[in-house]
Amino acid sequence: AAAVPATPPQGAITMEHEMFSQDSVTIHRGQKLTLVNNSLFIHIIGPGHDGTLTPAPKGVPMTDRVLMQTNDTYTTPAWNLPGTYWLTCSVHPEMNIKVVVTS
Repeated sequence: AAAVPATPPQGAITMEHEMFSQDSVTIHRGQKLTLVNNSLFIHIIGPGHDGTLTPAPKGVPMTDRVLMQTNDTYTTPAWNLPGTYWLTCSVHPEMNIKVVVTS
């Protein structure tokens, strides 16, 4: 039996089995995102959409994919370029989150 996932920190974007806890997030330039896998499933998160990971476009501080196994937490570097970006899970193509960075 797997361990019960820990309670995620306030403001974190969590992951259920095949979904992020929200479809989009708006942050200010210089802020970081905290992603928490609070499910019992694996997720591989990175820039891209519909399960297809792509090289990080200018402005996306996640330059590599992040393997998130049970109970993992990952905090991105600061998002410093205003714009709209997408993160996806290569294991669950329906897992997409829009990140809007404002100045």
